[in-house]
Amino acid sequence: MAAVSVVEDAEGVLRLRIDNRQQEGSSATLLADARQALLPLLLHPAPRHALFLGLGTGVTAASAAEDRRLEVDAVDLIPEVITASALFTSNFPKAGSEPRPKLMAADARRYVRATGSRYDLVVSDNFHPARSGSGALYTVEHFRAVQARLAPGGVFCQWLPLHQLDLPTLQSIVRSFIAVYPGGWAMLATNSLDTPVLGLVARAGEPHFDLRLLRARLASVDLRKPPGAFGIIDDLALLGGFVAGPAALKRFAGAAPLNTDDHPVVSYRAPHITYAPDSLPRDRLVKLLGELNLEPRELLAEGFDAAWAARLSAYWAARDQYLDVGRHVRLMADVRRMLAQAQAPLLSVLRLSPDFRPAYEPLLRMAAALGRQDPAAARALLAELMRLQPAWPEAAEVLRGLAARAP
Repeated sequence: MAAVSVVEDAEGVLRLRIDNRQQEGSSATLLADARQALLPLLLHPAPRHALFLGLGTGVTAASAAEDRRLEVDAVDLIPEVITASALFTSNFPKAGSEPRPKLMAADARRYVRATGSRYDLVVSDNFHPARSGSGALYTVEHFRAVQARLAPGGVFCQWLPLHQLDLPTLQSIVRSFIAVYPGGWAMLATNSLDTPVLGLVARAGEPHFDLRLLRARLASVDLRKPPGAFGIIDDLALLGGFVAGPAALKRFAGAAPLNTDDHPVVSYRAPHITYAPDSLPRDRLVKLLGELNLEPRELLAEGFDAAWAARLSAYWAARDQYLDVGRHVRLMADVRRMLAQAQAPLLSVLRLSPDFRPAYEPLLRMAAALGRQDPAAARALLAELMRLQPAWPEAAEVLRGLAARAP
């Protein structure tokens, strides 16, 4: 069905390509690909059967299949992609005689309509909207077909490649999604500025998530690597990627045309940004976040602590500020020059939310590197990190290491 290749560069990075044109994934994005499985997986209190539409490198479906209590089906249109995915998932352990996940060559739309299975979790890949046929996976009709496959309380997550979408096309997809799931939400897969991925999330018959059940799920999930290895260290990190609730999505979608089988606006509009981009992905992301908002009560069932809810709101605000800061930071090898542009903004983010670890970790790394050049400045930065977040031990550990090396 296609010429599928896996190309390894001089640095050992593998890239999956279709017809030597479309890149479908990379071994350099393993963390982000795994999060696209784990975030929706952890939102369901006890999933037993999951469906992944679109395979790519296979890392997303394979990451979900590491939950040994979960049966995972994965569907991809191109058999050669299924074959090639083994090069990306060879490090995942194989358990028993049954394949994990179960991989099937089939058209995703037809499979969803034809299968008699019901799923606790359906995750749909971030299909390139300009690729032939992909726009049909963002239609009202397809979203309704997925809805019919969800078990009671089931979670559906549709990932969207914001780096391959302009905002008017995104508005049509969002309006099509909320036409079927009016109580849906939106969340980010990662904090990437160059390849931002937005997830549209819905639950079958459930208007909110139960914080008590989410915490129990985080504590009990049985994975080879714990969620913390993927940055999901606690309930704040799990929910910290949410960016919009039902009201904000409805307001953002406005009167955008619905994407339907007989009015395929995405298929016609999406190629434009591929050939004539109007902005950088990072700028589209920040602009989008400026148009969205969310309150804890839109996401969570009653019963959560007000002080914790304030921490979650602060986490969301810190995330938005962090992404805006990142637009203007330029990577450079000289740690002093990096700190000159990033230290004050990142500390400001941490003061807004001491729980926001993505701002803490780069400062920690830079402080460790600075210790070899300017120990006094490094100690001052580490002391501030300890003051802002005394519960995390890493800054104190680095500080002790600096003291041990002192003459």
